[in-house]
Amino acid sequence: MKPTHHASPGQSGFKSEALREALEHALRGRLDDLQRLLARHGKMPSSRPNLELGAAFGAEIASQTRDVTKLLTILTNTNAEADTADVFVPMAATYGWAALVQVSSDNQGAWSALRELLADERDPVRLAVQDACVRLCGHPGQVDRLLVQALRWMDDDDQDPPFGLAALITEVFAKKTIIARLADKAVLREFLSRALAAVANAPRSASRWDSYRRLLTALPHGIAACVTSAGSTSELAQDTLAWLKNECSNAQGDPERKLLSEAILQLRAPSNGLAAGAIDSLSAALSSTSKPPRDPTRMRVGQGRGKHSRPIR
Repeated sequence: MKPTHHASPGQSGFKSEALREALEHALRGRLDDLQRLLARHGKMPSSRPNLELGAAFGAEIASQTRDVTKLLTILTNTNAEADTADVFVPMAATYGWAALVQVSSDNQGAWSALRELLADERDPVRLAVQDACVRLCGHPGQVDRLLVQALRWMDDDDQDPPFGLAALITEVFAKKTIIARLADKAVLREFLSRALAAVANAPRSASRWDSYRRLLTALPHGIAACVTSAGSTSELAQDTLAWLKNECSNAQGDPERKLLSEAILQLRAPSNGLAAGAIDSLSAALSSTSKPPRDPTRMRVGQGRGKHSRPIR
């Protein structure tokens, strides 16, 4: 599922009087009506959930002068499977937390709630978080704040391996419209380097995790978008190419080399306008990290695979 609409920073609140009344009751402690209406109008389960309703809920939360954290916490913790109508309740809550971050960027409780939702394993919830983050980035200054916060999350040793978080943030920042809003493009390169390091340091068992596989899928697109957004002739372009060449020269392990190779393949598209020589230098840097082929004359008997490598008895 993919978001199909992104509202402007001037997103309006509920158009339904029933929803406004239900929100008022929920803020006073009676949540039943709000949960029921969100589930009814959220258009779940489907491939086109009502993300505009979620954004409207976020706008309502942003306009509140009362404490809304208790309400958002209850909505976030709604026990709902991904294929049920009730899953729209935590989806709507993501827009509420993003709204709190928008109005108060130092609200660590809201940031922590978003961090947990970024790692949610339910596809619809991740879709809502991605859309909420994209909308958040539409507000002045928020795109840099989100990326700086993501770097802090990547450094949090108390959390599980941040594959899901890194995958979703990479998906958000693979959009050139988002990259264009960044005041400091070096922060994006640092984040992508951290994500590459997470792949390089992943345990062998990570290949069984969906969050890890999502990161492997997202990174080539994110890296390619980072490079192409920098252009081909500016100082930023040179810095970005130098960064990627350094990553290629220091790649560790087959998973990291494979996704870097996929990124280079995407960069070869003529529409990106990059010089063939620059792409070739990236390929050469990556090739230099490949393990040399094993000399068959130096293999001991029984070292290879299969019965033919064992001595005949």
